[in-house]
Amino acid sequence: MNPTIVTSLHDDHIATLSLLECLENDLKRRGLSGMPAFEDFAFQNLLSDLILLLESEVKEHFMFEEEYLFPLFAQHINPGIPIMLKEEHDIIRPLAEITVLRARVALEHGFDDELWKIFHDECFELIEREVFHIQKEEMGFLPNLESFIKPSEDSDLSAKYAELKKRTCLETTN
Repeated sequence: MNPTIVTSLHDDHIATLSLLECLENDLKRRGLSGMPAFEDFAFQNLLSDLILLLESEVKEHFMFEEEYLFPLFAQHINPGIPIMLKEEHDIIRPLAEITVLRARVALEHGFDDELWKIFHDECFELIEREVFHIQKEEMGFLPNLESFIKPSEDSDLSAKYAELKKRTCLETTN
């Protein structure tokens, strides 16, 4: 039976990949010259979803892995893998933060040509880095994590992660 924490992280990865794929497809379709109109409610919804995802994925998901899972993995499997993943978190985190800021500005004021081009390019970099990062976690980190997590650890970790996600959900709705 798969540990619940591994399943939760995997589910988060699938949701992240799905939204990033939608964003990538939309950006490719529009190109640099296809800046969305302020009244483009479908794109506004995509931006809102992106903000929620990045705030959850990058802040809480990364923090949870770094605080709880990377030390366990380093102890049981290999300390090098969590170091590499943490370095990727440190690159993705500021990209996500600036993307969230630009998306908020766009939701409030719309895009101008300059903001659209910057946002467009930064999103592609973020998408590329985040997708590659998730692929690494899915292929190596999660399967190895699954190999040593004990049911009692899993229960505790799953409860902590669920509480973190619940708290995040409440903060974003207030």
